[in-house]
Amino acid sequence: MRFQVVNIGLIISLVINFFISWYFVCIFTNDLVDGTLITILIFVVSIGILFTPVGDWWYRRVALPLREPDMMERKRLEPIFNQVYERALEKVPNLSRDIKLFIYEDSGINALAIGLKTIAVYKGILYSNLSDEEIAAVIGHEFAHIANGDTFCTILSIQSNVIVSMFRTVISFLLMVLGKVFGLFSAVFLKGADLTSAEDGFTLGESLIKFCNWILNKIVAAIVMISVMIAQCSRRKHEFMADNFSADLGYGEPMICFFERYRDKDYFEDKFSLSYLLHGTHPSMQARMENLRSRREAAEKVF
Repeated sequence: MRFQVVNIGLIISLVINFFISWYFVCIFTNDLVDGTLITILIFVVSIGILFTPVGDWWYRRVALPLREPDMMERKRLEPIFNQVYERALEKVPNLSRDIKLFIYEDSGINALAIGLKTIAVYKGILYSNLSDEEIAAVIGHEFAHIANGDTFCTILSIQSNVIVSMFRTVISFLLMVLGKVFGLFSAVFLKGADLTSAEDGFTLGESLIKFCNWILNKIVAAIVMISVMIAQCSRRKHEFMADNFSADLGYGEPMICFFERYRDKDYFEDKFSLSYLLHGTHPSMQARMENLRSRREAAEKVF
C-alpha cells in the first residue's frame, strides 16, 4: 500500500472530525489533557478495529451484501482477477497477497474496493457484454484503490464521520434533557406568580435550550459539510490515479472502451453544484477518458 498525495483531502477530513469530537469530549471532561487522551483512544479503538479480521468481516457481511463467487462466476472471473493481481504485484511488490474477490448483489456495471483486502464485482457485469479485457481494466482500477492507500484513508474519513455523528446525537439528547430540567426549574421559580407564568417559564426555558442545541447542530453540520466536500474532492482525484494505475497494467484502451460504453451514465451534469460537491465521488467519464488519452499521447511522444 502506498500513500498518494491525493489522499491528503481525506486526512484533512479526519483531522476536522477529530477536533469536533475532541471539543465534545472536552465539554464532558472539562479537562484538555483528559479530553485529548479520551478522544485519541476513541479514534484509535473504533478505527483500528476496522483494520483487523473483524473489519474484513464487517465490510463483507454487514456494510455490504457481498458473497463469494459461485462455480460459474469463478470460471469467468478468477482467470481475469488472477491475471490483474499478478500484474498489480509486479507494479507494487508490497501489495497484500490476501486480497479476495467477492460478488456484490447489484445489477449495476461496476466494481468496488473496500477495506484492505476486498474487491467486489457487481453481479451485473456478468450479464453485460463487456470483454474480458474491459472487466480486467475495471478490476485493475479497484486494485489501484487498495495499492494507493485510497481505501485505507477512506476508512479513516468515514469512520471519523460516524464518531462525530455519535457525539452529535449524544449531545443533542443531553441538551434535550437539560431543556426539560431547565424548563421545570423555570416553572418552579415562577410558580409563586400564577399558573400562566409557570407554564410560560417552562416553555421559555425549554425553548432556550432547544435554540442552543439548534445553533450547535448547525455549526457542526456546516463544519462536517466542509469536511465532506474536502473528502469528496480527494476521492474524485483518486479515480484519475486509479485509471492511470490500470492503464499502467496494460488496460488503458479497454478502460477507455468501458467509459465509451457507459458515458451516458454520469449522474452529475454540473460539477460545481452543491449536490456534486457533497455526493460526487467520481469525475465524469468524459474527463476520465480525456485523462487516459492525454496520458497515452504523452507516452507516444516520448517514444
